[in-house]
Amino acid sequence: MRLRLYDLRMSDLPEAVGLCVGDIKGLAAVCNRAETNLLHCKEAGDEGWWGTWAEIEFTASRLSPTVVLPREVARLGQIDVCGRPVSVNNQFYEYLEFGNGRMSRGLNAQGCRRSCLPTAAYSRNNAVTQIEFGPAPQKLAVYVTNPVDIGKRILFQGLDTSDTPIYTQDGLNNVTGVFVTFASPFAMAPMEFNRISGIQKDVTAGPVQVFQVDPTTGAQTLILTMEPSEQTAWYRRYHLDPLPWNCCDVPALDPAQNFVRCTGIAMLEHVDVAVDTDYLLIQEPSALILEAQSIRMSKNDSAQAQIQAREYHLQAVRLLIGQTSRYLGIDSPAIQFRPFGNATLARAGVGKIL
Repeated sequence: MRLRLYDLRMSDLPEAVGLCVGDIKGLAAVCNRAETNLLHCKEAGDEGWWGTWAEIEFTASRLSPTVVLPREVARLGQIDVCGRPVSVNNQFYEYLEFGNGRMSRGLNAQGCRRSCLPTAAYSRNNAVTQIEFGPAPQKLAVYVTNPVDIGKRILFQGLDTSDTPIYTQDGLNNVTGVFVTFASPFAMAPMEFNRISGIQKDVTAGPVQVFQVDPTTGAQTLILTMEPSEQTAWYRRYHLDPLPWNCCDVPALDPAQNFVRCTGIAMLEHVDVAVDTDYLLIQEPSALILEAQSIRMSKNDSAQAQIQAREYHLQAVRLLIGQTSRYLGIDSPAIQFRPFGNATLARAGVGKIL
């Protein structure tokens, strides 16, 4: 069974933390804190707990090989491009003193992208929009999908046409950015933007779509869709370089064959639960109850309470280790053996091993 807030609300959790069964808001806060602690604790390691990863599929453009992932993704653990696994590197990798430097290198003297190095993924700064913004300047239009949300607001932050940060007055407060009130059929920001640095919105009943509007032609491009509970736009971004040109085409989606189909193992991000039907990432209810008790005891200043808090946390971790072992197994782990790095024996100049 996939664990929901309702399942924990009907369990021993309310009694364990001293809340009523009907206190949905309070119990949701407890679940969110407990799940976050277990996801971020050092015992989770690189792999995480059962239920906290998923296989995803996406396409990357050969012309602009940067992908932006949805808010449910904390990071990509592994990526497969054209049936081949590629390395995933953090932002410090490109700044190693004796490394390959910043990617991508662009075009060579013959006008072709470099092909001497294997495809690799490089972590980039988080993005505010799911589609690259530009070319500057652009106007911003907002569409709501549920008329109940008319009258709520969204905050756009960024640079104006003179590359100056935008500041406005909101009542008695001086805010960075400009508020736009949702209207029908759409609402338009009162100024043009050269760059977007942040987007915040109220909790809504339906998804909210943000379009960039070319001030000359009026052409609109969807750059962001925010979910109802989503209040800030902030997404992981990766650069793939170089993408292969001779495989994995997606002709049905792209007749020009500029896209490559990729798959990956995504480590999932915690998303707060608020109502009974919301799902949790951690799939062991007893572990969440123990962690909630650990949090409750940690708020007590006595030495005995701190010892008890650590014991509750240790029991929760043991349950999660046991659950992960049950579903993945202990005697058949995934193993990578690379005696010659990423090179095959043929590339290493070895014909066979006797």
